[in-house]
Amino acid sequence: MTNEVDAARAQKLGFLIQEAREHNGRSPEEVAAILGLDTAAYEEVEQGANHVSLPDLEALALFLNVPMAYFWGSGSLPAIKRIDYNNLTTLRHRVIGVLLRQQRLREKLSAADLAEQTGLEPDTIESYEMGEQPIPFLHLEKLSQALSVSVTHFVENEYGPLRRHESRLQLLSQFEQLPPDMQDFLASPTNRSYLETAKKLSEMEVEKLRDLAESLIDITW
Repeated sequence: MTNEVDAARAQKLGFLIQEAREHNGRSPEEVAAILGLDTAAYEEVEQGANHVSLPDLEALALFLNVPMAYFWGSGSLPAIKRIDYNNLTTLRHRVIGVLLRQQRLREKLSAADLAEQTGLEPDTIESYEMGEQPIPFLHLEKLSQALSVSVTHFVENEYGPLRRHESRLQLLSQFEQLPPDMQDFLASPTNRSYLETAKKLSEMEVEKLRDLAESLIDITW
């Protein structure tokens, strides 16, 4: 018997691990810590010179957010939408400035009036409204209070990446609250047709649902 492993397969597995790590923007130090290795030993894993166990791969699948099938060579890396954070924040500063001005005009206040209520300078408020400088969050709280709105009035909650992010978190939270058998049912691709049928039924008018139910009773009676 031999303790040797297939060198080509070890290198391939190491490459897959490296690819998943880089895809998720993780450093070698972070992944090494997950496996309880020092950085040098982990780098040997990516080179195929240091071998991981099945529990190690399971931990990597969880940490790097990849399916286990990826390590068998039959799965693919999940798509990650890259966000241009600089452009996003620049645009959001301008949008918040517009919303701030709209709410000030709605409350029939001048920049000087709002400055007096908040202790900020009128020029500063005008600069915020023009999107020329970011509004510190604590200033935004103060301005919101003076304008009779919650700070959530300025949160991007209808469109864009934050809305999609919040929806995913809410969906995940709801999924995790389901019993395990329901989670398995929803996660199974073979049950997609049942879910699509349930969605269509939920959108039907009550009268049509009643007619459908009566038809089914007639068929099965």
